[in-house]
Amino acid sequence: MVLSLVVSRSLLPKRFPRVIVVGKIIIDEYRAPDEKPTDKINVGGGGPQSAFGAAAALALLRESMDPQPVTFVGAVGELDWKDEREGATLRKLLEPAVEDIHLLRGPNLYTPRIQLYHDEDQNLQWQPLNDSFGPKGAASLWKNRPSPDDFLKLAGDSVKDLPVICQCILEGGAKAAGDGGDVTFLEDELVRQRIGYLGLEPITFPDEETGILSPEDALACYRRLDALDADVVSPDMPLFKAMTAQKLWSGRVGSVRDGPRGSQVVSMGNVMSTIPAASLVMDTPVNPTGAGNAYSAALTTCLGVGIPAIESACIASAIGAVFVEYEHIPPWNEQVLERIEEATLDVKRKMK
Repeated sequence: MVLSLVVSRSLLPKRFPRVIVVGKIIIDEYRAPDEKPTDKINVGGGGPQSAFGAAAALALLRESMDPQPVTFVGAVGELDWKDEREGATLRKLLEPAVEDIHLLRGPNLYTPRIQLYHDEDQNLQWQPLNDSFGPKGAASLWKNRPSPDDFLKLAGDSVKDLPVICQCILEGGAKAAGDGGDVTFLEDELVRQRIGYLGLEPITFPDEETGILSPEDALACYRRLDALDADVVSPDMPLFKAMTAQKLWSGRVGSVRDGPRGSQVVSMGNVMSTIPAASLVMDTPVNPTGAGNAYSAALTTCLGVGIPAIESACIASAIGAVFVEYEHIPPWNEQVLERIEEATLDVKRKMK
């Protein structure tokens, strides 16, 4: 690996800060509606995928495959989370890449869980299980977790430790699960003093047929983002379009995720640069789910250590592209890191 081809070594800090990723956990069960539960599960929801993206960016910059200084924080419900099943799956996905996994357990609550299957036309379908997004699930589980005290314990000593980079997934719609309480810890003054760089990935759901996000959802999301004053915001294209249509934008720097069309680095709503997507090693993606989460966390991590916006977006684009080449989170090995480096150089070549 030749780091200098990806980013100038002069841009790198002498010490790398810890990255704390606060994200959602959703259990994916793969079975038809008439099948009984099996052990075929995956831990999704965006949180683990974000943690991998942050770790991959640090591994590239630090030229190391050791577990990276990344802490993943996610909430799980004790009614259905089993350490020997769901916990083991999460550890298998993340432990080689990150130093710390911190689970916030909700008593008498369910971990959000969805059932995935293909219909008779081979279209992927899903449906929630239990009370996954109701009062016994995400509506309560995601509210006020983590607390300010939870976060401060993970952020380390304010005297001897560097300010942390923080990446959060934010439920952003008008009827967001958790009633907008999923990142309330960021309103705490002591928490903000410990954060040296804050990135937010807002999650909203456009109309399935038109792909257009409602003005109400865009306005609700804008208000949440504006109140939190993040250093970087990474919306998807439907949210960005809906916000700019109402002349709304929040965040000093933003990067708009646009799937196979790449991304756009924006400032105050104006597009500063278009970042092409990296070429894949196959004709079609294996699984695009989670790639946007990995992209957003990688972008925040790079920006947080001082890499310029365009270079940061190129690295993030590469990590997102490599992510879609695997069924789930990519394995943590030298081959994957070399593939990320190759994809980064591919993106930079396309920009010339």
